[in-house]
Amino acid sequence: MKLPTVTLPKYSIHVPSSGEKVFYRPFVVKEEKVLLIALESGEYPMIARSIKDIVNECTYGQLNVDEMPIFDLCYLFINIRAKSVGETVEPNLVCEKCGHQNPTEINLTDIQVIGDIEKNKKISLGENMGMLLRYPALSTEKQDEGSDVSIRSVADCIEMIYEGDKIFKSSEIDKDEIVKFIENLTHHQFESILDFFSTMPRLTHNVHYRCGKCKHENTLALEGLGDFFL
Repeated sequence: MKLPTVTLPKYSIHVPSSGEKVFYRPFVVKEEKVLLIALESGEYPMIARSIKDIVNECTYGQLNVDEMPIFDLCYLFINIRAKSVGETVEPNLVCEKCGHQNPTEINLTDIQVIGDIEKNKKISLGENMGMLLRYPALSTEKQDEGSDVSIRSVADCIEMIYEGDKIFKSSEIDKDEIVKFIENLTHHQFESILDFFSTMPRLTHNVHYRCGKCKHENTLALEGLGDFFL
């Protein structure tokens, strides 16, 4: 006799960057096991892949997790985790005054994407020339080695380069050619590109806590999955 299928609860959520409504479910034991193995390995590619797989499976394949902005992916993962394991986590936060570690409860549902999601993605490089950027996806981080890691990461995030009426789509250009283009930019031009990434929306939560040892009042801004529980 075939065992019955467990019916999982279904929730809805809006993707921060697009406002698109998607449905999701909690992750199940086999998916949690894969995630825990990845976390124990400490290997970034394995952790990133398991997070993307969980978001893909738990949102019923509605989204392109390989290309979606990293803050969207992290936001969805945190909410899936909240419905799967529990809405609170208790990281040890260090007192800035005495260094004492303080277990501090954080409600995952309070964590939001902060920043101007509608910011201009077009970067001017001078008269009649510029580029259109896209927010980095999880796969664009920590995949390159060496001194050119930031340049190659930027290359991953270029949607197109334009000069007057001419448009050069990155999907039609070899990545090494794009890297060479970036390397020939001036310092000022490259800084304007980096400014786009430094001011892009982020998964952020401000935590206020009193040190249990010296009673100092601390304020800490947590950003990204690593600060919350990874």
